[in-house]
Order: sequence, then structure tokens, then C-alpha cells
Amino acid sequence: MELFCIENILNLAQRKKRKKIVVAGKNNNFAVDAVLQSREMGFGDPMFCGKEFSGLKTKETILFDNSAATHALGKAVGMVNDGEADILLNTDSLTSEFLDLATGTNSASSRVVNYINIFASPKEHRLTLLTDTLINPNPGIKEKIGIINNSIPVADVLGIKNPNIAALAPVEFVNPAIKSTMDAAILSKMSQRGQLGESVVEGPLAMDNAESAIAAKQKGVESIVPGNVDIYLFPDIESANITAQFLSFVFQVKLCGILTGTGIPMVVQSSLEQNDSWIYNIALAVLMG
Repeated sequence: MELFCIENILNLAQRKKRKKIVVAGKNNNFAVDAVLQSREMGFGDPMFCGKEFSGLKTKETILFDNSAATHALGKAVGMVNDGEADILLNTDSLTSEFLDLATGTNSASSRVVNYINIFASPKEHRLTLLTDTLINPNPGIKEKIGIINNSIPVADVLGIKNPNIAALAPVEFVNPAIKSTMDAAILSKMSQRGQLGESVVEGPLAMDNAESAIAAKQKGVESIVPGNVDIYLFPDIESANITAQFLSFVFQVKLCGILTGTGIPMVVQSSLEQNDSWIYNIALAVLMG
């Protein structure tokens, strides 16, 4: 499957059954245009929730048209839980209150929630995943296991089977004084013993030997992952977010993303992404749905 262009995510979504998408939050023009575009492309069926959308010029279904944004968002979450909609699209900024609402409603407070950014790597000619770029400030080993388990199905729907995962750290050797190297080594050993699903996790890997098999061999790392990474697992949100910022704002790489581990399919937008990412984020939710 050719997945070099991020636009191919839309092609994959068009092969899926049309999903009912309930939209809540503020009246964000870019999000509204994207969900209407998903209908035109054949994979979305939008409904709008709350009085924020009562002024839409097109004839759309407006539910709870007297409800303020916060109340309407709660109603929209309930609709997805009750099977009245397939996907929730929240146009507002991602907040801890929203995450509590989305996960708590599903009795999922113990879930690991993470955000995955996806981009087309020009060097490797394929889609590549970065995580966690938004949610977990300093994930421990338990959270990293959850992040990996959340990320493998996303890779799978994109046609990436048995993904190669680089557990990143500042250096490629295990140093008890550097927690990220210890976590990466544990994850790597768990992967060798088949404890992390259909994936190959290698770590610790510094970015140079994650990107280059030659550099990895020079450092004594023998693995199929270096130079062939599908998912970059970052040690913390600072390194992940800054890396994604460089890709998006310095190098103008198109990013899209998906929030995983919430228990219900949903669409949000990270501040790392440009306005045109909404349609790709919707398509990702359709694929995951």
C-alpha cells in the first residue's frame, strides 16, 4: 500500500462506511468546513450540537440548539456513548476538563490517553507516527506501555503491520541515572518476549541511531529498527512537542493527529497542526471507528 502522501489517509477513509459525526464546541469555521467536506467525500454524516452552530448558513441538523457549548459537549459525548453517533468532534481547545468528561463518562479513568501525530517522512517515503506529543508530561513505564498499545492499532489502520518502534532517549546506552534509558531498555526486552503485541520496540535509541542504521551499528546497536522507524516513542512531552513544532512550523511538514485511549472515537486538533489538518483528523477517526 502506497502511503507516502498524507492525502492517502483520505483515500483510506473513503473506503469505509460513512460515520455519524456529532460536532460540539465553538463554531470553528475550519472544523465546520472539514466535517462538511467529509460528507462530500463520502465518509462523514455531520450533526451539530449546541447554540454555537445555530447560525450555520447551510441547512444542517442542529441538536440542543439552546444549549451552551459546555453543556452541548456533554450531550454530544452521551450521544456517542449511547450509539446515536459514531464519532465526537470537539472544536474547542483540548483541556483536562474535556478529557475528564470524555474518559469519565466511559468509566475509563484508568486508561492511558495519548496524542499521536502523523506525517509523511520525505526520507523514508512513508507515514510516520510521533507520540506522545500532547497529553502525558513525563510518562512512566506503565504509561509508555499504554501509549505503545494505543499506537499499534493506529499504525495498523494505516497499513503499517508489525510497526518498528524507536524508544527514544538522549543516549543509546543504558544509564541508571537517566530514567528514559531504563524505561526504553525495559520496553525493548518486553518486546523481545512478545509482551507488546505485534511490534518491535528497540531502545534506548538516540535520534541519530534511530534515523540511521549505519550510525546505530557504529554504536553497537544491531536491530531492524534503526533507519526503519514507524513510530517514535518520545521519553517526555517536552522532547515530543518541540520536535513536532520544528516539523510543523520550521520545516512546514503537514501534520495530522488522533487522540487515543479515550474509549470513544473522537476528533480534536492539536496546536501543532495547521487549520487544514481537520479533514485528516476526521479521516483518522473514521478509520479507527
